[in-house]
Amino acid sequence: MGAEAEMSPDDLSAQLSKAQSLAEERLDLLKRCRADLDNVIKRSAREKEENVKYASEKLICKLLPALDSLEQAAKHDEGAKVLYSQFLDILKTEGLVPMDEVGKKFDPYRHEALFQVKSKELNEDTVAEVIQKGYLLNSHVIRFSKVAVAKR
Repeated sequence: MGAEAEMSPDDLSAQLSKAQSLAEERLDLLKRCRADLDNVIKRSAREKEENVKYASEKLICKLLPALDSLEQAAKHDEGAKVLYSQFLDILKTEGLVPMDEVGKKFDPYRHEALFQVKSKELNEDTVAEVIQKGYLLNSHVIRFSKVAVAKR
């Protein structure tokens, strides 16, 4: 006969209670691990989405000087105007948005002030002139607008 036959009901009850406690502890640990894994999967999916969203940022930043040149040429040549428009439309499909800032309040998170100009028509601290156009990529500033700011 084994040792189990000699155990009292109190000993068996204590062992059962100990086993139940251990099982609950392990179940709780398993639930936490599962929650951590779910969080890692969700975070990974968000990071992947962000990477895809901004994957073209580096290339677009390299293309902005060419876009600026085309914009200047478009002011003097109809063919360049068509090219500029096509090029900008392609970049817009990637999430690029030019910032139209004249008349808006100066915002240091969107603008780089190069100088101030006296103006009676515009309110103080308002963008009077855009020297170099700024751009947003998916609502994120990738190039600040270089501006002249009005003062009284």
